[in-house]
Amino acid sequence: MTDKLAYDFDLRLDDAVSTHALQFRMVPEGARVLDVGCHTGILGEALRSKKHCSVTGLDHDPQALAVAQRRLDDVVGADLEATDWQKSLAHREFDCILFGDVIEHTREPLKILREAREFLSPTGCIMVSLPNVANLRVRLELLRGRFEYADSGILDKSHLRFFTLKSARRLVEQAGYRILRETYSGYSLPRWLIDLFPTLFAVNIILLAEPKPIGT
Repeated sequence: MTDKLAYDFDLRLDDAVSTHALQFRMVPEGARVLDVGCHTGILGEALRSKKHCSVTGLDHDPQALAVAQRRLDDVVGADLEATDWQKSLAHREFDCILFGDVIEHTREPLKILREAREFLSPTGCIMVSLPNVANLRVRLELLRGRFEYADSGILDKSHLRFFTLKSARRLVEQAGYRILRETYSGYSLPRWLIDLFPTLFAVNIILLAEPKPIGT
């Protein structure tokens, strides 16, 4: 088996508008990271080598995990859609739980984000990356009467849920978190333009959040 699968990607950490590069920058140095939907562990490998993080990868694809286990500190096979997915992480604690372009593939993202709280350290955070269905390209296609699924991107045919900037924030807040920081990826557009008009030009919305005190 090679270390390259069909859905491996090229990680360009110097790219100012790349989704994976932005996620990489927002993970704290030396953090204990749970990479949910880690696939073959490319991002986690970079976090280990360049930011001195310890990274556990979680995925339900055994072929991808076979590659990821050579790149990460540990891997866990689990399906987020299963009612007992948390059992595979019993007694573990993380400083950062990364949901990078994965939660939109689930039927109950709110429930999953709430369940993830139990694995955070006292000062831990989550990072959630979600596609922006209100992106200008999608809007223009809708004006033409077109809503066509694709093999990847915002309208990936495996997406079960769709989010705008407003609904992405609401999801994270309703799950019991306080948003600390947000940023956006884009289609090779200038950084300033994406930041000025994220509802139009953001491809992915990336939110860093910490748990709210219980009862708030």
